[in-house]
Amino acid sequence: MSKDRESMKGTYFISSISTTTYLVEYGVLSIFTLFLLYVLDFSIPLTSRVYAYYYGFAYLIPVLIGYISDKYLNKTSSVTIGFVSMIISQMLLWFSASLYDPNNPVRDTIVFNLQNITCFIGLLFLALGMSFASLSITHIINSINNKSSRLKGFSIYYPILNFGILIGVIITSVVVGNENYELYEWIFFIFTIILTIGLISFRLGKDKYLVDNEGNPMKDDYSKDSIIEESNKLLRNISHESISQIKNLNFRQRRKLFRDSLTPNDKDKLTVFFIFLMIIIFYRIAFSQSSISLVFFINTYVQRDLSFFTIPVQMFSMLNPLFILILGPILIKIGDKLEKKKIKLGFIKRTILALLIMVLCFTLLTVIGYYIDIDSVDKISLIWIVVFEFFIAASELLFSIAGYAMVGDLAPEKYYSLFFGFFLATKSVAMFLSGFISSLFPPEGCVSFIFNIPINGLMTFFITFVIMNLFTALFLIIYRKKLVEKMHLEDLNSA
Repeated sequence: MSKDRESMKGTYFISSISTTTYLVEYGVLSIFTLFLLYVLDFSIPLTSRVYAYYYGFAYLIPVLIGYISDKYLNKTSSVTIGFVSMIISQMLLWFSASLYDPNNPVRDTIVFNLQNITCFIGLLFLALGMSFASLSITHIINSINNKSSRLKGFSIYYPILNFGILIGVIITSVVVGNENYELYEWIFFIFTIILTIGLISFRLGKDKYLVDNEGNPMKDDYSKDSIIEESNKLLRNISHESISQIKNLNFRQRRKLFRDSLTPNDKDKLTVFFIFLMIIIFYRIAFSQSSISLVFFINTYVQRDLSFFTIPVQMFSMLNPLFILILGPILIKIGDKLEKKKIKLGFIKRTILALLIMVLCFTLLTVIGYYIDIDSVDKISLIWIVVFEFFIAASELLFSIAGYAMVGDLAPEKYYSLFFGFFLATKSVAMFLSGFISSLFPPEGCVSFIFNIPINGLMTFFITFVIMNLFTALFLIIYRKKLVEKMHLEDLNSA
């Protein structure tokens, strides 16, 4: 009981620390599209491409960072590196935003001037920092919670980090307001201060609140010593001839050696893991539209003028974390009640529910798009966006907790950061494809194509995401039992 209490304290502590990193990441995300459009003066197609390339890179780099963290670093050092990188990123973005000139022409291609170069270097440090921080923080939560409490740990973590996201969006909305692009530099200044406070708080509290399953503090040298000790044990049993033979193997031979080293259960689990990575990509392509094509949609087709106040486009970004904060505790209570009744809502069931809710969300936008296409309405009520964001939040809450739990259940502890890097890398592919698809957001009178489907209006644009998620959900429903069997769980109903 004492261990559970300590693990919960640690979970609340590290989750609170994570609010500062996610506050900054999603604060930047909430203004990223507008920053590219109006501060760097990129056109809509160029903005979509830069969005695709940056977030494609930002969520691919965790694979490399995960490998580095597992092999050379410990969890707490990785978090520190993440904070320092993010602080540098905000200072560079602060400088880039200070060079704002309202008289610059709109550009269809990237010009490598001082403002753009500083911005791109800042974004590079932001991607590196978030990779180190998020991988290590989730690894810490995975380590301080035992298998039975891990899902609850992530159920606590996710709503808390969304509190940070909400604060980040509120900061951007209050500081910038509606179309005050000359004030963007002060957002990055504020974010620099917040990250510095987060880093100091983490360094002061880590030894007190972060303990492993045995109750040992996660000292800075804890993980390193463990890796060295285990490596030495293995090396004693390996002859120099064997090491030489392994070094001379080509890629195919090494892959075969790796496969032969896996047990049948390991192979089955890896199969399920990579199938779920594909499912995550399809889900996130649709979900990512909230930060790119939905921004275009709100900017053009939503009535934001309330006569006494014009709602800034970025303010709509706070609906998602706000609803997650409201729905998070409700979902935990529902989960506890279901557990008492011995009904388990495992990550496969959660994923199916999340996909079906996503289908509902984009069905709503498809219907709205139809009425706009036939000129039945010019601008829609913002209530529809609120409804959309409510269900998107419910879907995300189910899906993200399911994803974190999936990595914990299927990834080997020794390579947790690497496998979690693969999990985050699905966002890379999804963000890249999402940015590419959003560049086809239908301008008036133009026809474009997604997977050979003609996009000649808002209805056909949004229905693409309905079809994508519906087929993914049906696949999971049909093959759920087979996937559960390959996971080799003690309780087949727990997934």
